[in-house]
Amino acid sequence: MAQIIIVALVALLVGFLIGWLAEWALDLLRWRARAKWAGFNVEGRIGEEEIGRLEPGEGGDYAQIIAGYLEKRDTEIHELQAKLEEKEAQLDALQARFDEYVQTHPDDLTAIKGIGRIYQWKLRDGGINSYAQLAQTTPERIREILDVPAWRKIEPESWIEQARALARRG
Repeated sequence: MAQIIIVALVALLVGFLIGWLAEWALDLLRWRARAKWAGFNVEGRIGEEEIGRLEPGEGGDYAQIIAGYLEKRDTEIHELQAKLEEKEAQLDALQARFDEYVQTHPDDLTAIKGIGRIYQWKLRDGGINSYAQLAQTTPERIREILDVPAWRKIEPESWIEQARALARRG
């Protein structure tokens, strides 16, 4: 009975060893076949879409395959860099147009409580066209620009605070 158990264990061990060696040999053959037709990149393989396009030259010159693959990637990089430069130029042009728009289309100062159409016109005549400009102006300068009678109550300090808040929001 003990001999049967020993024979069974040896047969199991031999079977496991043969199975492992067969699996290893098949993996090695698959790896070599894939390497032969696909070439290599840094990770040891090229994406599935590249396998059909790359074939080894005479004598299986994999250096040529790799060089061709890298050349394609360099070309793609240069094309993408050119597109990026084009988009950056478009962005610069749009920024210039926006800056021009901001200069020619001033902020609506009537959004500030206490400033109506007349005060807005007077402030624009005085060179204050945006919330940021109003936020940087002193109350004395605002009173000087508006030239309101002493009996009329205005609150330029409040306007400046409101303009700061509006300028921060953009």
